[in-house]
Amino acid sequence: MRAPVLVLLAVASATSGAALVACFDLFHSTSDVLTACQHDAQTPGCAMEAGVEGGADAGTDFCAWSETVARQNATHACAWLGACESPLGRNAFGSCMFEALLAYDCAANPDHPVKGKAHALWDCLWRANSCEAVNACVFPQGPQQCGGGPFVTCATQGGVPPNADVRVECAAGGAAPNGENCALWGQTCGGNLSVGVCGGSAGKGGIDCTVSSCVGTMLHVCDDAGRDMGIDCASNGAQACVGLPSGQPMASWVACLPESEAGACTPDASAQCSHGIATSCPAGVLETIDCRTLLLNVNACNPGALSPPFDWTSPCAVTSDDGGLDDASSCSADSCDGSMLSSCYRGAPFLLDCAGAGLGTCQMRTTDQGSVQNAACDRPMP
Repeated sequence: MRAPVLVLLAVASATSGAALVACFDLFHSTSDVLTACQHDAQTPGCAMEAGVEGGADAGTDFCAWSETVARQNATHACAWLGACESPLGRNAFGSCMFEALLAYDCAANPDHPVKGKAHALWDCLWRANSCEAVNACVFPQGPQQCGGGPFVTCATQGGVPPNADVRVECAAGGAAPNGENCALWGQTCGGNLSVGVCGGSAGKGGIDCTVSSCVGTMLHVCDDAGRDMGIDCASNGAQACVGLPSGQPMASWVACLPESEAGACTPDASAQCSHGIATSCPAGVLETIDCRTLLLNVNACNPGALSPPFDWTSPCAVTSDDGGLDDASSCSADSCDGSMLSSCYRGAPFLLDCAGAGLGTCQMRTTDQGSVQNAACDRPMP
């Protein structure tokens, strides 16, 4: 099958006249977003322009939020993200909620608080109250358009700006694409002109991974298909990638160093559970995660090997129908019932009243070129 051809249109400055540049990628413009940021730095999307200053994240201190406020803001952010950008990839409500709670609920995820670019994106999304604002968050360097379709690819190739972290789904006819900003999950977009995936490497390295390793803060882990499943450790915790066990000629696994005061422990890529809380030591420092709070189920913690070994969240999953704190059983497929949405992630149902979120009715949407079907709210009426 022939790979789709993408075209980049660039407009030259007024002094040099208009120019048309043929390239590998998508049309973009940053003028509207930059102008808005210059006028008001609190405009959604501007946090990404500001970035990290003086080594500390600018913006909201999520760790000052209560569990209730964290879940409310996660629900708002994920409801609007799925409605405005479609439930593409982890934009789907259930997976988005899990990631948003990791960012917003520091009590449930105390040792890997969100940092850097990921923090700025989550800080943008909880404030967004229109699809224009959501688009500014997802495409922080400006809107994009596709030169054809249908296909899923990276907004730009090889990890270069603009919007290098964004995975886009292009429809036939060149309409504005739906976007999944991989940096929300601590990743970037990698692949080629016809394939775009969220992972630990930009460009071809995203789908042609050969060695699991730390390169600076970037954690690279290869799956059996050669995809880099890794993350940028700068997005969480102590912002460092470490190879374990230390002192060995080749690391058995790699992990992000937690921001923990629990003390050193013997590195081990497995977890223990107690009352819904997982305890592990993948980076040589004791760390915990509250699976019960994240998935609203007392049986949501599963002891055993971390899979993959760097994922401190992997023990969190619902494997039975017992113990649901919200009176809902485990689930495996999204569903809609009028305004009510149920989205499954790690066996847990995440529920949403679309009308209560200020959005339209729940609809089943197909993404990833028709291979995935997830529930999402309709966009609000104009």
